[in-house]
Amino acid sequence: MVTSSRGAEPIQVSTLNGVGAALMRGLAALILLCGPVVLAIAASSLTHSWVALLAGALATVVGIPAGVAVWRLAGRNRAATRRLERVGIRATAEIIALTLVSSDEGHVYEVVMRLSGSGLVPFEVTQSRAGGTDLHVGAHLRALVDPADHSFAILN
Repeated sequence: MVTSSRGAEPIQVSTLNGVGAALMRGLAALILLCGPVVLAIAASSLTHSWVALLAGALATVVGIPAGVAVWRLAGRNRAATRRLERVGIRATAEIIALTLVSSDEGHVYEVVMRLSGSGLVPFEVTQSRAGGTDLHVGAHLRALVDPADHSFAILN
């Protein structure tokens, strides 16, 4: 749950740098091409194995939409990161409450933070974070916040 004193729902931005975007788009290209490549190899083979043709067709039907989705996600995340870097202001996210919600594979906490900074009306957000010894009540994390719509990114 995310709350704001202005009534607007703050949105966390998943930061993605240029290298991360290139890696995601490379992965998307691989996902996109796997099915058609298997299908082309199966169709051009001398045996024309129906199993290989079926696998290629299935990989194409599943892989193309999945690859397009990953490609678009990379583009949206990179655009949101650029926008936040352009209009955002540096802020501090102070941890004001911390609850352990899972310790199966590492510790996962529900963290309530108050974001504040110069020229920013303070607001609170709640999110799940994997953590270690650096997460404790009173800890300060670096953040970037768009004062217009309260979209934010926790930088550490």
